[in-house]
Amino acid sequence: MLSRKLKKLLCFVKSGYLPTEERVVPDFPDENFQNHLKVYKFARQFAIGKDVLDSGCGTGYGTANLAEVAKSIVGVDISKHALRWAKKRYPKISYREMDVHHLDFADNSFDFVISTENFEHLSDQPRHAAELVRVVRPTGLVIVASPNPEMFVGNHNRFHSKENSYEELMELFSSKFNSVKIFENLLDPPTEEGRAKREERWTRGQKGLPLPPEIDPTWFHNTHSFFCFLEEPQKG
Repeated sequence: MLSRKLKKLLCFVKSGYLPTEERVVPDFPDENFQNHLKVYKFARQFAIGKDVLDSGCGTGYGTANLAEVAKSIVGVDISKHALRWAKKRYPKISYREMDVHHLDFADNSFDFVISTENFEHLSDQPRHAAELVRVVRPTGLVIVASPNPEMFVGNHNRFHSKENSYEELMELFSSKFNSVKIFENLLDPPTEEGRAKREERWTRGQKGLPLPPEIDPTWFHNTHSFFCFLEEPQKG
């Protein structure tokens, strides 16, 4: 059986892109990629007929998935290498190199914005949140999917600037949006300490909401993320 390292090398030879734990690629569909892709499959129901922004699109596979149902879509990322791969694989989709702390779009440009598995990498999370407020339309929706640190106790990720707790996400986004709903997977954290942290949080009343019946839950479980639904942006 081929080793993981050799599989990655073969992916690079085949596609010209070397997958990492943080920038996944369809040609290397490991568990991490599948978890990332599930977020886009879940979010697809909110992109139908909408003007969409994929903020931190990486290699663009998720942008391409949403493009099948969106009215219009653009994917942005800071990585030239990832975007070069995306543009080659999905030439009909618009991708732009951009720092998501400073989105180069007019105010109120999008009906739906997704920022998935991206927030935890940013050096200035409040700045990015403010940009989400600015570019989404007053009646629009922002979804931020970000790792729940309870799922990763004892497993430090050197690529992450900050993994936010439920309380931290609620505090940050409540200062930017009048409607903040956080949904969480009910999969158990893999460690005893992680499960204890979750139980302690739940006893404080800080528990994610159940998905309402009008939302299709088919692709909701990606094993590790909080899903933040942000509406009614605080403009001006």
